[in-house]
Amino acid sequence: MTTLPTASVLRRVGGLSIATGSLFVAVGAGAWFTVTKQLRDEKITVPGNAPALAGKRVQGPATAYAEALVIKSNAERGAGGRTFADISDALRGVDASSDEAAELRKQSSALSTAAALRTSLMTSVLAYGVSAFVAGLGTFFVIAGSQLRRTDQD
Repeated sequence: MTTLPTASVLRRVGGLSIATGSLFVAVGAGAWFTVTKQLRDEKITVPGNAPALAGKRVQGPATAYAEALVIKSNAERGAGGRTFADISDALRGVDASSDEAAELRKQSSALSTAAALRTSLMTSVLAYGVSAFVAGLGTFFVIAGSQLRRTDQD
């Protein structure tokens, strides 16, 4: 025969849930604001050739994503549509001291820099998603805990 938890046990679990949820909301909000501050401090503006949000400061997930898309597009255009693999193949087929090799190395360097910038921006987009998830989960815990705390006395 199983026994159901008593009202006092449910109230204690509810209290723990509220405390945990409150912590999650605070941590999620703190992470969101920290990433936003760091992006603002970089003073990046989404360029005019962006598919959306052109002219906006990069200070949130949407603008960070738009900037990453622009960087990718500009890097690909600057490399003549070539990828790292394409450039590596082309470098193997030319004289290392030629002007063509120098240009290919320059394109490779630009692609590398663009990849690092895009990775950084996409990491901030991911951080926004995780912080929103944590804050949302915390809100759920607070609501569930509040309901458990309403359990009638024994």
